[in-house]
Amino acid sequence: GHLSDEELIEFARIQPVAVAGRDLSGPNLSAKWVDQDEAGYLATAHLLAHGHRRIAFIAGPATQQDAVQRYAGYCRAHRDYGIEPNPALCAQGDFLETSGLLAMNRLLDAGTPFTAVFAANDQMAYGARVALYRRGVRVPDDISLVGVDDMPASAFMTPGLTTVRQPLHEIGLHTAASLLRLLGQEAPEIEVPGLQLIVRETTRRLFKG
Repeated sequence: GHLSDEELIEFARIQPVAVAGRDLSGPNLSAKWVDQDEAGYLATAHLLAHGHRRIAFIAGPATQQDAVQRYAGYCRAHRDYGIEPNPALCAQGDFLETSGLLAMNRLLDAGTPFTAVFAANDQMAYGARVALYRRGVRVPDDISLVGVDDMPASAFMTPGLTTVRQPLHEIGLHTAASLLRLLGQEAPEIEVPGLQLIVRETTRRLFKG
């Protein structure tokens, strides 16, 4: 994820490259991109539809396209509801659990009120959940929480994590099949389904906020 588009294109001059999570094209190169703006939009719109108007955001690395696009979706959902996102409610993470915990601590310490959090991936949501637990903040009674990916552990959090499911298995099959074709082998065409909001127990409707 830390390789630049230019580096991937350069590697593809030497040997075939198949990559997931990039909107990229070039000779000897196959890339599969899922609309990450839509992932951010689905997560944020779910919270907005449930009455939340002060939604914090824990961002992924600014150097990664999927992280940037999820933030764009967060902003687009706010605009559709006629709301301007509050920069004070945005905290930087790096897609790993520890960064989610630290980002949530920074948001709580800053004192700007919020009723929900959109973490840009499930791993940061796990860390954020631990930070809230240590502060005695109840999920979803006090704060609603949403992630992205629907990693296997997300259904088994306490409570289960509301998240946007990416078709990770199908993306992996698509990437592997694409690489085989680049190597001159026969491989089936893999259909990759769209994103899906998975509503579990970390979000609730807010009647006042």
